[in-house]
Amino acid sequence: GELVIHHKNGTRKYYDLAEKHIPAETLNAPDPIPDGFLHKKWRVLRRIGAVGLMWNRPSDAWLNIWDLDARDRNEAFRQLADEGMILEISVEGMKDILYCRSEDLPIIETVLQDGKFKPRCELIAPLDCMMWDRKLIRALFGFDYTWEIYTPSDKRKYGYYVLPLLYGESFAVRVEAVVEKRTFTLTVRNIWYEDNAKLTKKLADAVGKCLGRFAKFNGCGTVNTECNAWLKG
Repeated sequence: GELVIHHKNGTRKYYDLAEKHIPAETLNAPDPIPDGFLHKKWRVLRRIGAVGLMWNRPSDAWLNIWDLDARDRNEAFRQLADEGMILEISVEGMKDILYCRSEDLPIIETVLQDGKFKPRCELIAPLDCMMWDRKLIRALFGFDYTWEIYTPSDKRKYGYYVLPLLYGESFAVRVEAVVEKRTFTLTVRNIWYEDNAKLTKKLADAVGKCLGRFAKFNGCGTVNTECNAWLKG
């Protein structure tokens, strides 16, 4: 905690002393949760909130909660449930019980009660908290996703940096897109439609608009498609 990132230039990070940028009362404040188990419990609750729905199983979502073993995790879930901080959620077709934060229940109730649900089409970052537990994603959506950035090129099934695309209630598409900074162009190298995706004009239009938003987000004024974007495979 003695150094902080001061700024970045491209991928290079520049550091400075934390005391120059963070108030002393903050730097020297006592640990608000000095008890080791209570700290783990607090972090488990935060992770449940970050993902939205979680199960009480070994998971990549618990990474970096130091020394969190199965016994501590089970006890954290038990106490959080007894205290009313988390609630059990049953999902049709799943044997495992999932949990959400009690404070998030109104969001779930609103979604279930609102008959005017409009499907959104959004690219999901590979490291987005929603994707932390790939086994949970597979169980909920039937979507098997691997971020292949560290996979040798000859062993990749899709590509170096492929983004999953959520359409409504399902993952319908995978997109490999590259930002060409010199020409301010988003180049779409490949699009793969999932086997259960119905290739309709509505879906195609939604994907096109989504890529347009993604291009704008990355400062690109043009979208260049290198593949036949509307064909499966």
